[in-house]
Amino acid sequence: MLRSLVLAAGLLGVAAAPQAQIPAQPRGVYASINLAPMGEIIRRLEATGQRYTAAREVLKNPAAQMPPVLYALANVLSGDRPEEAIFWYHVGRLRAVYDAFRCKDPTARNVIPELGKRLSVELVRSQYYRRERLVGIAKKAVDWDLQNPRNYDQRWVCLYGRIASSSPGTDPAEVQKPESEWPSIQQHIHEAHLISVEEFVAQPAPTR
Repeated sequence: MLRSLVLAAGLLGVAAAPQAQIPAQPRGVYASINLAPMGEIIRRLEATGQRYTAAREVLKNPAAQMPPVLYALANVLSGDRPEEAIFWYHVGRLRAVYDAFRCKDPTARNVIPELGKRLSVELVRSQYYRRERLVGIAKKAVDWDLQNPRNYDQRWVCLYGRIASSSPGTDPAEVQKPESEWPSIQQHIHEAHLISVEEFVAQPAPTR
């Protein structure tokens, strides 16, 4: 299941905030997860007159952005800077899947294919026709992910799970798996991602 989520839906799918339902009024610990800044920067990345200015702002400190922002950044860059766009898409996906698999609520993982469905046509096409570069780009994205701490609220994805809609949020420990499990989850995500990219690259390229 992990490997199927890591790449398949994304490569075959303009990133907005995920469309999965989030609770209108999250309670307790869930109420402390603020998605408003993410929504605002994505809105600007999608606005015709603001997207390039917003992209420059994101690139000043990408490690501070929630993964859906990196998907939206990739869409902005996909027209003129396709390989850079592919790189930021892979970083965003690595971080989104990692965050999702640390969330205790498995239904939160449904946001991953939702994000993949909103990739731009240009970004999808670039990955199909630049597949000889994909493994190298994916490895670069894994290295970047390892070297750059996540300076954002990594619980963001948990708001897209069913538990957040019904829980009083009185127990902070119900949100994420124990931190002692995180290194092994990250290693698995990285390995599965690279294998999925290699399998995608090995498929016959479509005719233009």
